[in-house]
Amino acid sequence: MKILELVFNTEQRKVRTLQLNYADQNLEAAQVEALMKRIVDLEMFKKDGVNLYATPVAARYAENNKYPLFGTIKPAA
Repeated sequence: MKILELVFNTEQRKVRTLQLNYADQNLEAAQVEALMKRIVDLEMFKKDGVNLYATPVAARYAENNKYPLFGTIKPAA
């Protein structure tokens, strides 16, 4: 499964990543950038008065692969 990762800088210039597990797999760069700007404008993620998602930096899809080391795990029925 692909995960959409949205990378931001905080107001204190620290990197924060917002991961979305169930995002559309066919989003275009302009759509994602507009959504990230909207998140910034809403200022809804604050901790101790610091906006955690203040500046959009990047967006990417990441693969969530599992590589078993040992044993067998049966899927839930």
